[in-house]
Amino acid sequence: MNRKTLDSFCERGIVGLVLAALVFSALATGAVRPPEFVVVELLVAAAGILWMARIWLEPRRNRLLFPPVGGCLLLFLGYALFHYLRADVEYTARTEVLRLLVYALLFFVVLNNLHKSDWTQLALYVLVFTGVAIAIYGIVQVITGVDHVWHFTRPEQYKGRGSGTFINPNHFAGFLGMLLPLCLASVLTGRISQPMRILLGYSALLLLGGVAVSMSRGGWASTSLALAAVIGVLGWQRQFRLRGILLSCIVFGLIGAFLLKSDFAQDRLRNVNQPGTTGHVGSRVELWDAAVDVWMEEKLLGVGPGHFDHRFPEYRPERLQSRPVRVHNDYLNTLVDWGLAGMLLAGLMLGTMVSGIIKSWKYSQRTSRDLSAKTSNRATFVLGSTIGLGSIGLHSFVDFNLHIPSNAMLAATLAALLTAYIRFATERYWVAVRMPVRLLLTVLVCGVSGLLVQQAIQQAQEHARLEASRSAESFPKQVESLRNALEIEPTNFETAGMLGEIHRRRAMESSRATRKVELKKAAAWLKEAITLNRYDAYSHARLGMALDELGQADKAGEYFAKAEKLDPNGYLTVANVGWHKMHIGEYEEAKRYFERVSPPLEYIVKNPGGTPLKQGQQLTEHEFHDARKAYGTNAFEANLVNGGLVAHRSEKTAQDLARHIRAVYLPYINEQLRDGE
Repeated sequence: MNRKTLDSFCERGIVGLVLAALVFSALATGAVRPPEFVVVELLVAAAGILWMARIWLEPRRNRLLFPPVGGCLLLFLGYALFHYLRADVEYTARTEVLRLLVYALLFFVVLNNLHKSDWTQLALYVLVFTGVAIAIYGIVQVITGVDHVWHFTRPEQYKGRGSGTFINPNHFAGFLGMLLPLCLASVLTGRISQPMRILLGYSALLLLGGVAVSMSRGGWASTSLALAAVIGVLGWQRQFRLRGILLSCIVFGLIGAFLLKSDFAQDRLRNVNQPGTTGHVGSRVELWDAAVDVWMEEKLLGVGPGHFDHRFPEYRPERLQSRPVRVHNDYLNTLVDWGLAGMLLAGLMLGTMVSGIIKSWKYSQRTSRDLSAKTSNRATFVLGSTIGLGSIGLHSFVDFNLHIPSNAMLAATLAALLTAYIRFATERYWVAVRMPVRLLLTVLVCGVSGLLVQQAIQQAQEHARLEASRSAESFPKQVESLRNALEIEPTNFETAGMLGEIHRRRAMESSRATRKVELKKAAAWLKEAITLNRYDAYSHARLGMALDELGQADKAGEYFAKAEKLDPNGYLTVANVGWHKMHIGEYEEAKRYFERVSPPLEYIVKNPGGTPLKQGQQLTEHEFHDARKAYGTNAFEANLVNGGLVAHRSEKTAQDLARHIRAVYLPYINEQLRDGE
């Protein structure tokens, strides 16, 4: 096999790996979970290694396309490395930086290997038809009322909405919104066969239907504006004016009919201005206000990669009891995490990319003012991809689509293919791959690829151990699996926190002889969790509980005070502080804290002064009866907080658990106060 054949083999391998990564990430719930992202890391790393193989196979003719946006991207990666080295929570920062490395490597691989027209057209077809398959899945979800994505059960708030192979319908809409303009541009202006034009026409309708059933208001708005942009560009061309008018009538007629006929869609629109509903825009505004408060702590450099999640509870509005993880605005999220410096670097990347697209636009056509079927598909791709990226850019003002791996990878791929068209405009950005450049490039790309492979293996091993702990049938096996996971990834604060919590719960069920030993182990692991993440209010509160049981009330009070400072408005944190006050006999203070917990409006009072029971409660009536008799002793406490690790991430679970605490402990506190009078 000669070098030319090997080069062709590597090129085809790169195309296959890139498309496999894009398709797999979209089908695998957006690759938001570690097991799926591991696969993506390996695929992109393999593509990077094959790229380096091509560099060495044909050194005499190889050139590297390195436009200004590439330099800006490397600057941002350097800034990201700086941020990682100074991060407060190493585990979170490393996860974020690894994602950036995947996106950056994907960008450079696509830029230098997929810019041939045949590859671009193949990518278009693969991505569009993948989007169609996902859209059909989402439509079926709505028609059949299925609440699953593969074997995952979707959160209750997404019931009645299509999400395709994504968990979140908004991210589903964002993915389809990038592909729809590309599909429409191909139908109306592409140089393709008539059967393919018809097939893509039906595909466009299905993509539009997927966006519709997502019930994503941000998706509706951004997609509608993107479609208006496509129609506007076509209407500017005389030969396409009639098509534009016809398309606008069809598309906006369908949109209008959907909004008028769908009760669910009308409810989604009405809820925008209805406080107390999950769709109320005010909750999003409150979240943004909290994000601005977080940013004010570190204006220039930001709080750190992915650190909004850790810093948000300190500024949490009382009405927001969930951990949103992201700001629900990609631009504001960038400002919070990376600061003004990071925002400027990101803006510089965007500006240089847009400048390159503008410079290369006329060179993507056969004539500077012609956008007809006589042209190549280059102009079609530039038009559709640019508007598709504009769609996700608009949607990102109200969501965090670009923090979802599949959506970020699709955006990076489209951006790289668009940037590659600058090669038609100028030769300035071609770099000859001489020996020094070849060596440097090989070290960088193979180094990043090797790091991604190493991290992927480590993440897979850690995930396997964590899953083993969840399915363990005995306490020793659970502890062993968690300890093994922590040996593989010693910076994961959540693993250390789980070890502390299961030892604490074990102590509640143990005899007096072993109870103290288990509590000391719990305290040690919870201190380790706090060392790894000093912003974790949950671990502070759990450590306080362990110290209370060890008879160290004063020391426990310090950790409860810290937990309250870190999450002053969190119902579960407030309830935990109330438990501490009750434990040390400060009943007036305990009552004040428990009364701050959301009023138990959904509870049914069985008897005067008895135990309020919630419809559909997790705890049985018998458990509540025993708890009422024990007045919140250790056994009940252990049972009650069993879902705590879930509660501090889920708004509904946090509220339910806090209300259970209030419902059981307040009667006891009131009784103690009456007895003390």
